[in-house]
Amino acid sequence: MNNTTLPSYQIASLHVSNLHYDVTEAMLYDKFSQVGPVLSIHVCRDMNTGRSLCYAYVNFKQSADAKRALDTMNLVPIKGRPIRITWSKREPHVRKPGFVHAEGRDPRAPAPRGRVPRGRGRGGTRGNLRRPAYRAPCVSRGRGRQGNGHDNFNNRNEEVQPHNRVDQIRPMGYKRLEDLEQNESPQDIIITLGNHRSGLELLLKGDGEKLDDGMVQMLLKVFGKMLEADGPAQSLSHILRLITKYDFGTRITKFLYGLLIEQSDTGREKASVHLKNALKVAKALLAVMPSESEKTVSMMMCILKTVNNGLGGILAVQAMYDDVNEILAGVGEELKKKRQKRKQRKARLDAMDEISQLEPPDDFRQIPVFPQLQDIQVDSQPFIRPNLISGAYRGIDHYLDVQYRLLREDFIRPLRDGINEIREFGDSDAKHRFDNVKVYHDVRVLFPKADDKGVLHRIQFSTENFGNIRWQNTKRLLFGNLLCFSSDNFEREVLFAVVADRKPEDLEMGNLTVSFVYDNAGEENLVSDDESDGDAEAAEAIPRGRRTATARPLINMRKLYTMVETDAYFEAYRHVLAGLRDTVSLPLERYIVSCETDVHAPAYLRPGTRGRVEYDFSSITGKQTMVDVLGNQWPSCGELRLNQSQAEGLKLALTHELAILQGPPGTGKTHVGLEIMKILLKNKGIWSRSHVDARNAASSCPILVVCYTNHALDQFLEGIAKFSSKNSVIVRVGGRCQNEVTKKFSLFKIKQERQRNEIGFRGTKAIRRAIWDLRDEMSTRQHYISANVDQLEASLRIILKVDNLRIPIEFLQQFQDACAPGEIDLDRELLSWLGLKAKTEEVVYHEVIGNLQPDTLMLLRSLQHTDEDIGRAFYETGQNDLHAIHEHILAHKEDWMQYNNVTKAEELADGEQYMGEEADMVQQHRMLDSDEFRRIGPMKNDEYAMKTLMKQMAAMTFDDIHNNDVLEEDGYGWQMTRRDKRKAKQMLRMQLSKTSIMTDEEEGEVHSIYELKMEDRWRLYRTWVNRWREQFHVVSDNQIMEYNRLATQLAQLRRLEDAEILQGADVVAVTTTGAAKYRDLIYKLKSKIVVVEEAAEVLEAHIITAMPKSTEHLILIGDHQQLRPSPTVYALARHFNMDTSLFERLIKVHIPHVTLNIQHRMRPEIADLIRPRIYKDLQDHKSVLFRDEITGVAKPVFFISHGVYEENLRDGRTKQNLHEVDFLIALCDYLLKQGYEPEQITILVMYTGQLLAFRNAMTEKRGVTVTAVDNFQGEENDIILLSLVRSNDKASIGFLATENRICVALSRAKLALYCIGNMDLLSMKSPMWSRILGHLENADSVGESLILQCKNHPDRLTPVKAAMDFKNVPEGGCAQQCRTRLECGHVCIRFCHPDDHSNNKCTKPCEKILECGHKCSRLCFADCGPCSEIVTKRLPCGHEQEVRCSQSPFNVSCKTKVEKHLPCGHDIEVECSKLGEVDQNNCIEKCNSFLECDHVCRGTCGECYQGRLHMPCAQPCGITLICGHECTSKCSNCPPCQRKCRTWCVHSKCKKICGQPCTPCKEKCSWQCKHTKCTMLCSEPCNREPCNEPCDKILECGDPCLGFCGEPCPNLCGICDKEKVTELLFGDEVKPGARFVQLMDCKHIFTHETLDQWMNQRDDGNAIKMKECPRCKTTIWKSARYANIIKKLHNSVNKVKEKQWGDPVLADESRQQLHDEFGNDQIMKKYYRHRLEDISWKLKFEPFPGKLVAVEKTFRRLQSLCHLKQARDKLKAEDETIPIEYLLAFDKDIKVITKWVMLERSQTSVQEDENFKNETTRLKDVLEYIKLSVRCTRQPEPDSEVTDHIKMLRQKLLETFSPYDSTIKVTVAESFKRIYKKAPSLMSDIGINEDEKRIICDAMGFTAKGHWFECPKGHVYAIGDCGGATTTAKCPECCSMMGGERHQRDPTNRVSELMDDARRSAYNADMDLNHIPQDMLDDLHQEGFF
Repeated sequence: MNNTTLPSYQIASLHVSNLHYDVTEAMLYDKFSQVGPVLSIHVCRDMNTGRSLCYAYVNFKQSADAKRALDTMNLVPIKGRPIRITWSKREPHVRKPGFVHAEGRDPRAPAPRGRVPRGRGRGGTRGNLRRPAYRAPCVSRGRGRQGNGHDNFNNRNEEVQPHNRVDQIRPMGYKRLEDLEQNESPQDIIITLGNHRSGLELLLKGDGEKLDDGMVQMLLKVFGKMLEADGPAQSLSHILRLITKYDFGTRITKFLYGLLIEQSDTGREKASVHLKNALKVAKALLAVMPSESEKTVSMMMCILKTVNNGLGGILAVQAMYDDVNEILAGVGEELKKKRQKRKQRKARLDAMDEISQLEPPDDFRQIPVFPQLQDIQVDSQPFIRPNLISGAYRGIDHYLDVQYRLLREDFIRPLRDGINEIREFGDSDAKHRFDNVKVYHDVRVLFPKADDKGVLHRIQFSTENFGNIRWQNTKRLLFGNLLCFSSDNFEREVLFAVVADRKPEDLEMGNLTVSFVYDNAGEENLVSDDESDGDAEAAEAIPRGRRTATARPLINMRKLYTMVETDAYFEAYRHVLAGLRDTVSLPLERYIVSCETDVHAPAYLRPGTRGRVEYDFSSITGKQTMVDVLGNQWPSCGELRLNQSQAEGLKLALTHELAILQGPPGTGKTHVGLEIMKILLKNKGIWSRSHVDARNAASSCPILVVCYTNHALDQFLEGIAKFSSKNSVIVRVGGRCQNEVTKKFSLFKIKQERQRNEIGFRGTKAIRRAIWDLRDEMSTRQHYISANVDQLEASLRIILKVDNLRIPIEFLQQFQDACAPGEIDLDRELLSWLGLKAKTEEVVYHEVIGNLQPDTLMLLRSLQHTDEDIGRAFYETGQNDLHAIHEHILAHKEDWMQYNNVTKAEELADGEQYMGEEADMVQQHRMLDSDEFRRIGPMKNDEYAMKTLMKQMAAMTFDDIHNNDVLEEDGYGWQMTRRDKRKAKQMLRMQLSKTSIMTDEEEGEVHSIYELKMEDRWRLYRTWVNRWREQFHVVSDNQIMEYNRLATQLAQLRRLEDAEILQGADVVAVTTTGAAKYRDLIYKLKSKIVVVEEAAEVLEAHIITAMPKSTEHLILIGDHQQLRPSPTVYALARHFNMDTSLFERLIKVHIPHVTLNIQHRMRPEIADLIRPRIYKDLQDHKSVLFRDEITGVAKPVFFISHGVYEENLRDGRTKQNLHEVDFLIALCDYLLKQGYEPEQITILVMYTGQLLAFRNAMTEKRGVTVTAVDNFQGEENDIILLSLVRSNDKASIGFLATENRICVALSRAKLALYCIGNMDLLSMKSPMWSRILGHLENADSVGESLILQCKNHPDRLTPVKAAMDFKNVPEGGCAQQCRTRLECGHVCIRFCHPDDHSNNKCTKPCEKILECGHKCSRLCFADCGPCSEIVTKRLPCGHEQEVRCSQSPFNVSCKTKVEKHLPCGHDIEVECSKLGEVDQNNCIEKCNSFLECDHVCRGTCGECYQGRLHMPCAQPCGITLICGHECTSKCSNCPPCQRKCRTWCVHSKCKKICGQPCTPCKEKCSWQCKHTKCTMLCSEPCNREPCNEPCDKILECGDPCLGFCGEPCPNLCGICDKEKVTELLFGDEVKPGARFVQLMDCKHIFTHETLDQWMNQRDDGNAIKMKECPRCKTTIWKSARYANIIKKLHNSVNKVKEKQWGDPVLADESRQQLHDEFGNDQIMKKYYRHRLEDISWKLKFEPFPGKLVAVEKTFRRLQSLCHLKQARDKLKAEDETIPIEYLLAFDKDIKVITKWVMLERSQTSVQEDENFKNETTRLKDVLEYIKLSVRCTRQPEPDSEVTDHIKMLRQKLLETFSPYDSTIKVTVAESFKRIYKKAPSLMSDIGINEDEKRIICDAMGFTAKGHWFECPKGHVYAIGDCGGATTTAKCPECCSMMGGERHQRDPTNRVSELMDDARRSAYNADMDLNHIPQDMLDDLHQEGFF
């Protein structure tokens, strides 16, 4: 800046900005006084809080000094921030606030006392009344009031910010206190004193007036009145904290002691008031801060008692005293307990120190990994020692022993404690809640199921006590969780398993897939002979005894187990423990075990190993830079593009074999880690070379990267991928990858790619061959093991049919007796017995409309009714009447719509919509790509196959309940409501998930199943299901063990393949889970460098087992002050230091490390929350100092405190707080309205329950991330909304007291952080939150309301305390109307909104007038566009029509109806615009022709193709079928009877359709009595006669039975029901002694003489039919007396059915033949691919064998059409001059015929065959006519007779629409004959017809095509022999060259197609690879010919 351009007074004044908040005038004076004499310094401060505004003014006496300061001190850091200096416009001669050096006072000295500013008295600032809660910011720069003198800068162009000075706050005076006590309410007193500028703190501190007795007395009065109110709580807490902080309680005590001298009554009265006030203060202190105030209050209470006694014992005071004393006693007791706990903790720590020095009782390597029975039954704690965090271990065995025992105890202790608790309470208490485990009762092992990892087992547990658990969200039964089974209360039998496959929909039914695990100790041995390098000691260190596999407990599928679950992820424990047990030596042992602090350089860099090592740093410096790594000459920070601490971290990581980098939030630890990787990968050729083996390739030495989470792994890999070369090989081993960039690096994807491209290393092909051989063998064994798995799986979700159940015969008979007469439906009866409604058959309503009259259907459609509604109304009314259907639709339309909406809602509510919540997140971390359940063998559509199987097996499924709509019960129709459906589903799910059954003894005691309670009925049903399942339990344990052995062998082979891939990588990246599972592979990697990200979150054992034995360099990156490891057992973390990571432990033992100290993320206000409380030296990078201010909110950081209590969620032990959910969602909406993108906002929650609550409430907030704090570690976003959840009356905050989690939660935001929670509770229970509260209070950033600030009107502030308060800012601005004039001239009618009007849409009507004169009818924001006014216009056709004004008449389709005469001779009415589109095929005149069946054709003229192809007959068939039913199908589609078969016996009911032959019953005949018994099968003729002996049974009424012995007793009594019995029908009913027979089908009774005669007489005409009841005509299917007659008739009927139905075997053969033919017909696939798929589907699923004939007929007809289309294409290819109208006419006819062929029909008639044949013949003649016509046009002078015949052919073939009968055929044939006779040259292009060509070719005797050729002019000639040209000649017609030499024809000649349709020469020299079919080429390739 040019000095001459500025006024002189401005040159000496500087504006200093970007100051740290803690910078004072004294600090600035120390800096600037070094440049020259300073006149004055003023740091600007906030007027409300006194907080620095981060800028100041410095005035120099000399302008030269100011100029020097500007040049030399700009960007000089002060307290970590580089300051910025510019010239100031303030006048230096104005006396500034602060201090003035020119006056001779040291700026660091205290200000002079006794000076009272103008305008203030003793009481402080004049008019210092209670300020309103919120007001607009103001500016005050003077010493007095605003606007005083020259200090008012409001009119200057300077940034205006609210500020004030600290020295304006004065101590509160006596008069102000007196005014408060006399004039203010208690609540107002709290608000006033709670204000940070009230001066109370200065008064109590002693900076103001002396706290004499008068002042103390006044304060007591004020405090006493203040404590009559309950709040505001924040301000009250602040006041009480000041009382405690400045020990005001002691002053009160002294004051009270002085009251003893008051002896007068007045004095005693005043003393009483003071004592009461003192007691109020004491009580409040104990309530808010008991620990801090206990000592002071105790002293006060002693004095109070003494004073009160001295004053004579004031009763009121004594009562208050007793009350407070009781509280004090309780507080004292609590503090005593705390002190006792501290003593116990100290004693425990001392004991831990002693334990850590003890020797273990046994060798930890002898302790098995798997828990043993004695492990879970022992009562005492096993020997464990704490993790040493302050010193070294004695040796490797000491170290490994500690880690092994701690880790093993971590997963066994919950199991042990839980099982001991079960054994104590017993297994019967199912509702008891266990703290350490989750218990499941009545568990059954159902069946085995095999996959490629071994045999898994399906289990079922009772869900009776888990009704409220949401399985999608709970952490129960996660993948990998350890399960323990026992059938004897864990006394002797214990089985272990892990969760193998978890599906929430299965868990709701109590179903789970598990893998039983056993202690195969030898499987983890990694010290093999070839790797021990001859180390005998290492080999001996692994005990041999533990390699012996223990005997496996047997799995009994008939037992009921108790199952215990722990949250321990067993797979990780299992492999890590095995690794610890097998470890003999440890890389970098001198640091990890011995804790030596002298860290060496990596072995590959040491001078003794090699000479000077130089690294290429060009990858980070951007230029060629070689650096001596161990030297001192390193590039500067600027060259490295890093700050000082980052550069130090980089150097440490590259030069120390153990490097620890701590990265606080936002300091760029991941960035530094990537820079380290850059350099290491760039210089891999240097560090990967081995001094032992120079030939060791770099490719065999990958860098191992280990991360805790999948997200961190993907983030780190994504960074590596950006700079790695194309040749770099990166392999990712972790959970299922969601990152598209890193997905290609997964081991699973790489293996797939290599197999696809047949890429591999040595031995890969042999490995794959062995894998395929093993899979084949496993597939064979799997078929045996899992032969019936699908049936068993299906049975878990359905009610089985009666046929499948093993129901005793006596119970089955009871079901049959309960069925209605003539309607034996046992499945329906079973469902009714179980309390379920029977299912209705599914009706496809839009298919029902085919039975409607076409006219009716057309009219209903014209009324805008859908086909679905029409079909439904027709189905429900049963009337084919237009009016009835229309009225029914109108009456029920709304109900149907409501039902459809309910159905969709139920699908969302009841369907298992699995959200990616906490349970899924845990599983994503655990599951690797290889953990998916996969079956051995071919893949298939499992879901479709399972649904089909369930439908076949089920009497009812969940879908049946869902689809159930109208049912019948007691003859009345009733609606199944949504509630009924939900209840039915819930009951079915609940009962199917239970496992309780009846014992055989209980079942034997059941006499009537209908007298059982509903719960017992279900127990009995499950008993029958278990019997059915038991027939499949035939798999032996040996078979399972053998299959598991093969699976283990398969896994080992796959590991070999994986090992080759990993060894060839440059970077191997694993999660800790992947490192555990692939430990054997990683252990064998030749990796020298291991980089661990998130190292502070990983258990120490996981890191040391993930380090290969070749490790020479370990780099740990993390931050132990954020998240720490999380052991399963909290006690091990607290008392045994198990939650101390290797990262943290090494730092604590002073291993050199670097802490990054410059953060690049948070604006300073946010960073101040964690410094210096957590990070003392954390500094801000200059980039965060200029972050944008938050829009719409007054402060970038704020804590909204509330007292709304949380809610506890059942199970999961989680919480939710819906108040916080609603508030943050409203705040999120508000911020989105400010213009922030959804991706800029993240909502963090501390509990899973809160996460679920947010996701349920934020379904429409797409893009706004909601996640748990622990899952957001390492992430950041612009705006963070934090929900802390906890608020309760138990004063519990859970893990919110953990500093690490606090650190993570508060350090994720870049621009703004808004927290909501109960700050009173948090600050009371956590010292950290208490300190944060103090900081927030100083910054005025905490309160019950968040202050919103309108962007457009900054003076308008809106407090929001709850979600509803955001309604005051509906558009995101304020409550003021916008009223801005828009571009259109209208006024914006919205409320104030922060966004501009560029996207605003004015919704007022448009006022513009269009060119046509009409007014625009659109809204203002829309384009006016064409005029839409409706006017009448005359169209080009002459008709007038109403159209839009802007529409051209030429573009309007005329709707006027006109009459058109069609070529078929009929007249129809069509719209004028469609005259040209309508032809004879659109004719709607009724056909009315008589069909072959003598019915009148109901098709139209157009549909029937003018009588040439009639529609199938649609008349009802009406004939009586063999089964006795009347056929209800169409005449043309009369299949076998489709009703349910009525055949039944006492054993079962036929489930087939009526027209299908019945399967004979193979059960023993049940007809027997005490006189005789039938010994035949049920379906065979009985070998006994009817017994005529009277029945000796006595009826319930006491009278004898009227029936015969062995027959069902008639249900009528001869005495009681005499009138009914003797009712005359045949006349013999009244005979004395008559015996009666009751028919079981209809329950009617007859005398045996009558019924004997009726059953034995022959029907008229010897018709084959079943006998019917003489009274009601019900078919007689069951009667023991007449069994042989019924069986004989039924066999006759069955034979007829067999003949009609067809032979299923022959049908299957025919079906297969047709299927093969379909697949091989390439022509059909070319022309009719989709039609062929339809036919194939019908062929596959058509159950009626007889209908296959119709399917085949359809196929044959399409084949004929294909040949016609092929001939058409050939004709078009041969001659492109064919007129297009000919081809279009031909194609149109083909399309019509194809549509007719595909019509649904079950049989074809002779008439249809004849019609089709006639039409195909006509089309062949059409093609012949087309060829003839084209050839005729080429004739120079065609003969007139020929021309006349061609015209006649056109008329007959293309213009005549009558059937192509024999008369027309003869006429057409005669015309062709005369034409060819008159003009032979028209027969073909070479002048001969087809017959003549065939004769010539036969005469030549060629054995193959390709002997005919053409000269250059097209003349045909032949070459004999082999077809190869051997000589040349001249064409006799044109003298052109013909033939060729050496079997090569002349290039001008070509193969002719005119004679034999050949496409190539017969000589094979013309054959090339292009002529060989692709499949043949593939075969030749495989056989090695190419």
